[in-house]
Amino acid sequence: MIKDEYRVAYEKLRAAAELLSKNNIDAWLILNREASDPSLPLLIGTTSIHEAAVILKPDGRHVILASESDRGNFENGGLFAEVIPYGKNFEEALGALLKQLDPQKLALNFSLHDHLCDGMTVGQYQILEQAVGKDKLTAIEVSSEAMLKEIRSIKTPAELERIQQAVDYTQEIFNEVAAQVRCGMTEREIGALFVEGMKARGVTNGIDHPFDPPLVCIVRAGLAHRKPGDTAVIPGDIVIMDMSVKYRDYCSDVARTLYFLKPGETQPPEDVQHAFDTAVGAISAAIGFIEAGKKGYEVDAAGRRHIEAGGYPTIRHSVGHQVGRQCHDGGTRLGPPHKEDSGGIVKVGEVYAIEPTVIQDGGLPCMLVEENIVITEEGPKLLSKRQVELVTIPC
Repeated sequence: MIKDEYRVAYEKLRAAAELLSKNNIDAWLILNREASDPSLPLLIGTTSIHEAAVILKPDGRHVILASESDRGNFENGGLFAEVIPYGKNFEEALGALLKQLDPQKLALNFSLHDHLCDGMTVGQYQILEQAVGKDKLTAIEVSSEAMLKEIRSIKTPAELERIQQAVDYTQEIFNEVAAQVRCGMTEREIGALFVEGMKARGVTNGIDHPFDPPLVCIVRAGLAHRKPGDTAVIPGDIVIMDMSVKYRDYCSDVARTLYFLKPGETQPPEDVQHAFDTAVGAISAAIGFIEAGKKGYEVDAAGRRHIEAGGYPTIRHSVGHQVGRQCHDGGTRLGPPHKEDSGGIVKVGEVYAIEPTVIQDGGLPCMLVEENIVITEEGPKLLSKRQVELVTIPC
C-alpha cells in the first residue's frame, strides 16, 4: 500500500518506466547535488544534498546511488528496488554501477530550450565522461527531454486531486475578497485580503514568494504583471485579480474581474460589458475547440479570433498554458505559431489555464477572466467554476 505522500512519485515512476520501454531506452540517469536537477521533485518527490545518481529502468526496478547521509531519504518511500550507498569516491561508484548495467542507450537530462529538462550541469557531465569514457558516452547518450515533458504534462490521478483542491481554494478566496472589497481600498489592501485567505487555508502563492499577494490591477493604473500598488479604487474602476495558489506542490491559475459602479449605475456601461462578454466568449470558443490531438496554435487561434472579432487588438500573450507543479508548467503552449512549443499536441491528462484577454491602452476597458481545465477522453472538463457575469460592487 503506497502512502498518500508518495502517490505522485509512484505514479510518475511508473510512467517513466513505460516511456523507457516504449522508446527502447535501457536506462535514464539523473545526476543531482544540492537540488540541482528540477526533475527530481517531480519524479521521486524529493531531492539530494550530496552527489546522487538516480537510474530509472524500463522494468520498474529503479536504483539510486546515494551518500550515507541521503540514504534514508530515499529508502523511506519504497520507490527504489535498491538504494546503494557510496563511500568517499562517487565517480568510482558511478562508473562501477554503469559498467554493471551496461546500457546501450542512456537518457540524460539535457535540453537546448527547456530549463525544466536541462538539469544536468556541465560539471556533472564531465564526471559522467570520466566514469564511462568520452567516446562511449557520446555513442549511448540521448536526451530525456521528450519523455520528461510528457511525464510533466500528463497529470496522474493524485496530481489532479491536488490541482483541483488548489483551484477550489482559489475560488473560495476570490469569493471572500469580492465580499469585502470597497471603493477607496488600494490594490495593496485588496492584495492583503488574498494573503489572509491563503494563510487561513495553509496554502501559498504559486508564483514568487509564498505569501506575496497575487496580481491586483486597477485597469486605470495599468494592466501588467506587477505588484499591487497604492492606487485606490474609485467609482467606474475595473479591477483585475489573477491568482495562483499552491497546494501540496501543485498550482491553480485563475483570474477574475470586478467592476465598481458609479453613483446611479445599476449595471456596467456598454463598453465595459462588451469587453467582458468578449473575453468570456473567447474562453468559450477556446474550450469549445480544444481536445486531444489539436495543436496548441490551433486552440490559440480559436480564442484569438473571438477577441479580434469583438473589435479589440489581438492578444499580446498566448490564449493558454499548462498548469501543474508550476503556474506555467511548460509543455504544449496554446499560443501563436511563432511561440515556442505552440506546435505541440494537446493530450489527455494535461491541465490548461485558458486566458484570452481584452487588452487596451489608455485606460480603456480591459478584461481578464481565466479558467482551468483538464483534457479527458471525452473532451475538456472544467476544474474551475466559470465567471460568466461581471461582478459589480456598489460605491
